[in-house]
Amino acid sequence: MIEVRFHGRGGQGAVTGVRVLATALYFEGKFTQAIPMYGTERRGAPVVAFLRVGDHRINERDLVHEPDIVVVLDPLLGRMVPVTEGLKEGGLVLINHPRSGREAGLGGRFKVATVDATNIALETLGRPITNTAILGAFAKVTGMVSLESLEKAVLKQWPGRIGEMNVRAVRRAYEAATEPVDVSNVEGVKVAPPRSRFERDVSSWRVFRPEIDEEKCIGCRRCYIFCPEVAITMEEKKAKINYKYCKGCGICYEECPVGAVSFTQERL
Repeated sequence: MIEVRFHGRGGQGAVTGVRVLATALYFEGKFTQAIPMYGTERRGAPVVAFLRVGDHRINERDLVHEPDIVVVLDPLLGRMVPVTEGLKEGGLVLINHPRSGREAGLGGRFKVATVDATNIALETLGRPITNTAILGAFAKVTGMVSLESLEKAVLKQWPGRIGEMNVRAVRRAYEAATEPVDVSNVEGVKVAPPRSRFERDVSSWRVFRPEIDEEKCIGCRRCYIFCPEVAITMEEKKAKINYKYCKGCGICYEECPVGAVSFTQERL
């Protein structure tokens, strides 16, 4: 039996991705178990889900604490969540990251493979929902599931045009995934200690960054009123963004009546 743990953020489709992968493996005659873990997650907050797969009936029902494989849907998540905790020695991490496995900020007695799932999702889906892209890379680097079965499972989950778009993401990621590399001599980025609820910093949640052109801003306060994170203040009748509180939801960009807010992709 092989155990897999998925780490993502709310809105990236980690739970759905596990369900699709379990379905694809079932199509190949495997016994599978997909376990979602729900809490008080919201868009951008850390989410975890689990998968077991084997050749015989699976009787375990607890969460996966010592995975063989860890899948990470967000390149910055490893800075705040111990994504490799409990990973078996010699195990594999597949992470959404634009660089090689040795540059992904993870180090230990395991291997790391990467795929730039965010840009693939943006180009094929128009949104940074990285679950199907990461599944295409999973098929490539693990060899556990065929591309054909994965595409079949995707189309079962999303029939029609949406399914075809996700199939394209799967294929693109399958071709783009890097080979796993050993990172036993790489010093990983240290996980930041948990913050208190009074020490809010959601800046690592952003995929896109809003920027305000002061010359265009007319001080209408629409962005200030609609911002769900209270990240915008008014100073001298102009809107100002506190990026520590901004998760990049884009509401300010959508609500600005004069186009004073631009919205550009963050870069690592």
